[in-house]
Amino acid sequence: MLAATLLAVAGGVMAAAMEEQEALERFDIIDVVSDQTTLCRKEKDQSLCSNYFGEDGVIKRIMHDDGARKDGVWFIDDQDRLCILWKGKIKPLCFHVYEQEDGSFNLIKKGKHITTILDTEQGNTKGL
Repeated sequence: MLAATLLAVAGGVMAAAMEEQEALERFDIIDVVSDQTTLCRKEKDQSLCSNYFGEDGVIKRIMHDDGARKDGVWFIDDQDRLCILWKGKIKPLCFHVYEQEDGSFNLIKKGKHITTILDTEQGNTKGL
């Protein structure tokens, strides 16, 4: 019983800390992704991908498990969200970006953690 109470309190403290953390602003997001290859993890299924965010606003992605590729455009909207519009889609996916203590970045959409940028490398290091 004590362990369950402690876990509940710790979880509440963690949730409160995330709510207080401020999302990155426009120029900070640009610094994180522009001309960078990112290693990302989709939280729903833990699949890994690499994205190249070109300085010209082009994004290219490859999924590690099956080699599936996507192209699109990226931009920062007026709410300081990182947005991606994949080719063939009409509505962009937009995320608030939160830097973590371990150097990763959580991408949050409508309060839900969707993707994590685990690492970044300068340039198009995967030839995407």
